[in-house]
Amino acid sequence: MKRVEEYYPNVLHDIEEYMEIAKTENPELEIAWQSVIDLTDDQFIETATERGVARREKILKITPFADDDLESRRFRVLARENDKLPYTYRVLVNKLDQLCGKDGYVMTRNLGKHTLKIKIELTKKRMFDEVDKLARRMAPANLIITVELRYNQHLTLAKFTHAQLSQYTHKELREEVIS
Repeated sequence: MKRVEEYYPNVLHDIEEYMEIAKTENPELEIAWQSVIDLTDDQFIETATERGVARREKILKITPFADDDLESRRFRVLARENDKLPYTYRVLVNKLDQLCGKDGYVMTRNLGKHTLKIKIELTKKRMFDEVDKLARRMAPANLIITVELRYNQHLTLAKFTHAQLSQYTHKELREEVIS
């Protein structure tokens, strides 16, 4: 953004009063420009500011958790906004890809046994409730739906020494992202 004094004719640059006026106007203009940028960003969920997400949550009647960060709140809004018919397996896969990422979950369906199982990666565990709600809304009523966390496996922990792993509790080794 340009500063006010850059628009002045050269003859005004030497007048102290005009330069002082520019100093007081520049912060106000920066605030106005930032408001315009924020309004533009708030039109899209992916770029929405805190204010834009709060507005959409109010419209959709979503109550955020006290410790939610902006990304988690965007996720819930996006999940609710994307909740449109028709519900097909491909639509569910696309929604999970958008919400968790292609590597953020594993989904298995067994039509013979009428089951649908979704395992969410530990890195996406804050999204557990939303994925569960989404699956229960979209899947046919005759399916037994199971949504669970994909806990750490032996393969994941094998790269660490016993001494490194002894710093964690059994629960942490199973349910936390270990790096």
